[in-house]
Amino acid sequence: MEQGSASVAFEVLGLPAPQGSKSAYVRGGRAVVVDGSSRSGRERHARWRADVTDAARRARTLIGGGSFAGPVEVSVTFYFAPVKSDAYRTRHFVAPDIDKLVRSVLDSLTNSGLIHDDSLVFSLSAKKFYAQEMRGFVGASVVVADWSGVEAEDREALKAQRRESRRAHRSPLGSAPSA
Repeated sequence: MEQGSASVAFEVLGLPAPQGSKSAYVRGGRAVVVDGSSRSGRERHARWRADVTDAARRARTLIGGGSFAGPVEVSVTFYFAPVKSDAYRTRHFVAPDIDKLVRSVLDSLTNSGLIHDDSLVFSLSAKKFYAQEMRGFVGASVVVADWSGVEAEDREALKAQRRESRRAHRSPLGSAPSA
């Protein structure tokens, strides 16, 4: 991941849990909407979100307790327990879906205050692996890079380029075009 003006990296220990679809039911004449379809799934998800939120809050101290308010790039690598039937498998290409895992992490980054909103993410990279001896943990590695400084520089460069382009296309009134 190319880095912007500031970045923070941290690890989250625990079993990654997806943010599932919403389920709705009626209780006492009122509609109730909950995450996921099972109580155990909701509990796993709540634990995972709390773990990610706590780790992100601790990581905020690395940037002076601040928060990213401009464009950010996020990279997440999830690690799952190895499969007992195949200890040499490295890539995790079965459920849970990577997009639901990422949704849970991005919402936790917002809840922790590390980023103002997950809509600030302009670049996202996510991978799923089985934890091997060299990695040694089940959980996730997260990197959040702030691109506010780069965005400001790019904006100023584009403004200067457009000003120069307008100047080059203007010709004085009454002058004949050059041959």
